[in-house]
Amino acid sequence: MTWRSVFPSKPRQWVLSLALVVALFPLVGWIGGGYWLFDLFNHFQYQYLAYFSLSMLLLLAMRAWRGAAIVAVLLLLPLVRIAPSYFVPAEGVTSHKSVRVASFNVLVSNDRYEDTLRWVRESQPDCVYFSETSEKWAKELEALSSDYPYSIENNNGFAFYSKFPFRRNRIVYCSQYRFPLLIAHLEMPQGEVMFCGIHPLPPVTPRWARALRETMEVLAQEVESEKGSVIVAGDFNLTRWSQNATMLERARLLDASRGQSPEATWMRGNPLLAIPIDRILYRGTDMSCQTFHIGPDLGSDHRPVIAKIFW
Repeated sequence: MTWRSVFPSKPRQWVLSLALVVALFPLVGWIGGGYWLFDLFNHFQYQYLAYFSLSMLLLLAMRAWRGAAIVAVLLLLPLVRIAPSYFVPAEGVTSHKSVRVASFNVLVSNDRYEDTLRWVRESQPDCVYFSETSEKWAKELEALSSDYPYSIENNNGFAFYSKFPFRRNRIVYCSQYRFPLLIAHLEMPQGEVMFCGIHPLPPVTPRWARALRETMEVLAQEVESEKGSVIVAGDFNLTRWSQNATMLERARLLDASRGQSPEATWMRGNPLLAIPIDRILYRGTDMSCQTFHIGPDLGSDHRPVIAKIFW
């Protein structure tokens, strides 16, 4: 008995046909991502890669060589888009001065306050941005004040705690929904650094997608107008493959996860939906990311992220 006798010809056609149908999603996202609905297809590159890999293996097992070769070609698009995330960027000038930045979407309905506080104390970031906070979360996070004497809170759902003093700070309200973009200038050992904390609406309707794009435009403008070093953190509600991420690249923001740990941060327990939308970006002369980690499950649908940046 051979593998070919076990699998009839029809399943081979089904596997190849389904792979060709699935291939439309990353292709449409890549070509038509300027339209909000098509851009949603850009976020699932890991899922496309896994699906095409499995399809190719099935076709190889059934000795459908031509079909396996076709699927191997289809696999190239998500592979090419994912691969740069694993290339370590060129390092800047090594310095003993570094800053640890963390970000966590706590999820407003989450009640694991003590676990979150414990993670912050164990991880010891120099500054941490919490998004989707409620009045209850704001009250519980006040326990960090002894270690983080400088803080900013907003009724629209964020809290920012820092060991570094603020030279100045402001909140820019973006889009018709007036979602807050925090801009705080921190006095760090390396000098003044502009920190931006962000959490736009998810792009699941035309209006919300427009609001997210407008928020990214404002963020890019703020970064481009800043001459010094910049760090941006938060739940971006978009992945690095989104068309809306290109304006951040034009602002010369680098992804701290590149070459470190670029895997999913949202819905990690669901392989069909898991995507990396919690991000830390930076820009500045000789700035480099030394380490980037995705934190443990703390009760939210997001995982915390923490990066060590030096220059």
